[in-house]
Amino acid sequence: MRLAIVVAALAACSSSSKPPAAPPAAAPTAAPPSATAPSRPAHTWSSQMTLAETGIVPGWIDKTADPCNDFFAFACGGFLKTATIPADRSSWGTIELVVKDAEDFLHKVLEDAARAPGDPVAQKLGDYYAACMDEPAIERAAAAPIAALLAPIAKVTDGKTAAAAVTALHAQRIFPMFRIEQQQDFGDATQVIAALDQAGLGLPDRDYYFESKGNMAKARAAYLAHLGRLFELLGQTAKLARTSAAEAMRVETALARLAQDKVARRDPHAVYHRVDRAGLETKIAPSFPWGAYLKALGLPGVTAITVNAPAYYTGVAAVLRSEQPAALRSYLTEVVLRSQADLLGKAWVDENFTMIRELRGTKELPPRWRRCMQQTDRDLGELLGQSYVQARFGGDAKSRAIELTRSVLGAMRSELDHLPWMDDATRVAAQHKLEKMAYLVGFPDTWRSYDFAVSRTDHAGNVGAARRWELARQLAKIGKPVDRLDWGMTPPTVNAYYDPSLNELALPAGQLQPPFFGPTFHPAVNFGSTGGGTIGHEMTHGFDDEGSQFDADGNLRDWWSKATKDRFAEATACVVEQYARYEAVPGVKLNGKLTAGENIADNGGVKLAYQAYQTWKTQQHPAPPSQVEGFSDDQLYFLAYGQSWCEKQTPESLELTAHANPHSPPRWRVNGVIVNQPGFGAAFKCAASTPMNPPTQCSVW
Repeated sequence: MRLAIVVAALAACSSSSKPPAAPPAAAPTAAPPSATAPSRPAHTWSSQMTLAETGIVPGWIDKTADPCNDFFAFACGGFLKTATIPADRSSWGTIELVVKDAEDFLHKVLEDAARAPGDPVAQKLGDYYAACMDEPAIERAAAAPIAALLAPIAKVTDGKTAAAAVTALHAQRIFPMFRIEQQQDFGDATQVIAALDQAGLGLPDRDYYFESKGNMAKARAAYLAHLGRLFELLGQTAKLARTSAAEAMRVETALARLAQDKVARRDPHAVYHRVDRAGLETKIAPSFPWGAYLKALGLPGVTAITVNAPAYYTGVAAVLRSEQPAALRSYLTEVVLRSQADLLGKAWVDENFTMIRELRGTKELPPRWRRCMQQTDRDLGELLGQSYVQARFGGDAKSRAIELTRSVLGAMRSELDHLPWMDDATRVAAQHKLEKMAYLVGFPDTWRSYDFAVSRTDHAGNVGAARRWELARQLAKIGKPVDRLDWGMTPPTVNAYYDPSLNELALPAGQLQPPFFGPTFHPAVNFGSTGGGTIGHEMTHGFDDEGSQFDADGNLRDWWSKATKDRFAEATACVVEQYARYEAVPGVKLNGKLTAGENIADNGGVKLAYQAYQTWKTQQHPAPPSQVEGFSDDQLYFLAYGQSWCEKQTPESLELTAHANPHSPPRWRVNGVIVNQPGFGAAFKCAASTPMNPPTQCSVW
């Protein structure tokens, strides 16, 4: 599915009928890679530039560590020795510092809007935020906001009424059992079709329901107890609540057994099956009322449908037919309780936090204002983001980010010309894909309007309205030409993504901030952090083990020769085996197959941006300083990349990463990459066969 393959750079990298002869989608407004960068005054760099002025954080460097032995310790050791993870977070590092800066800024924007709203944008933002912050009103409402959601569940007496309850919840953008969304058709990327995907589990991954690796069994027991307490908050006796929790867990476990695991879902062919409506109604799940379902979702005439796995929906239909009605009621009820708990009173919020504490090791609930700010960003993000862009992404920041993007694209173009494992026919097609790769930088050209009413006194009602509006907005895309300018992240988001169906990368303004990126930074720092860790990373996703299966137009198509695929598989296997040797926490190793795409992107992005920097600096007159406080510019490049991943995580969060996250932990996003960089050993004068300069290296890009 589309959501399964859109890949993001950070661990916080997150598609009716076929219209006749739809024209190709319009390209994003960013100029193609070969275009001339926007004109701006040439930048000059002081020969007396300090290390801090370059964008490197001097205090984070541990000069007692040997960069040739452990580069993560060298680049981040000072940070690791002094930083403390705040009690209300599960990690603390470079990303979190940039996130905090955005949070603090948006907090003030919302407080000001709530106190003295002026224009309609501020009015809507202020009312939304004020309703979320009004805890007394939320307490007085008690469980009333979820009464309408629970009403159809109370009517469940068999599979037919259970399907009706599932339909009613899906219309509210609450997704038990499966979910519906819009997706570009993998077979024809100019078309948008309906897509069904697995959903409805409360634990991070299907394996948590059966496995006992690490703390999985402990998390499973904690989750069952958590469900019981949710039912007690709803008013059930302790005994009945335990029964309800056990029933709900039994249904969830049945769904988990049907679900694809995260490794399988990395294969686009495994999650794309154009069964269409006829296939659902006559073969895969004929007992489910698809006609009534699609009509309730506003899609009565839709026929073009893909599913992640046909057997999953056959299994879901069987669960609805065979499971006891009481168990179905319990399962559907707990999905509502989990999805709505944070919108209710303190007891509900605190109970919801117990699983966050269990899985991530977060000790304290984040402050109310931050949770309300985050909810506002989710639901009104392009209204809230306008002030952020104006304050944090002005001047020539956008033009410099575009210039950096084009430089890395140029390095990728050159790399494609010389890749030893790619034959000429595949090389021509790869160059064509790169030429068509588009990029969105900073913020949308046209801001989204949010056409739903907001009340200053009804927080849960506001969130419900936002969910319904967004669901309708997304599903309205089905059967229409693809909109390539619709962002998948809000402007303040500290992240980035590549979408293979669009062949497009997006760099929100939140990611283009210090210490990742600064208009006055030494260019080696911008190239090392943003150029390699973000732009090169996302660009490489277009040619990793997933993205390489999509052609220049975003179609899932076999466009590589067999010989090239075989050699690519050999190069990828080296990366898989390398990372599978690393531990997240003692006794818990990384899943090399799960993390393969992100590891390939990390390694390739840093290598490409290094090449881009070497080319770029030869064209600058005057050139930036080649030495700053004893560090060469090449050393600054690698330091910038290393410091972009300075981070501490709780043990629980690290283990969760190993089990369920396609990204490697920060230490291995640094050292696992550095050992494969041809330029690193020379930059730091590392002797051959030292840990960071091994005799053999994995090389894909």
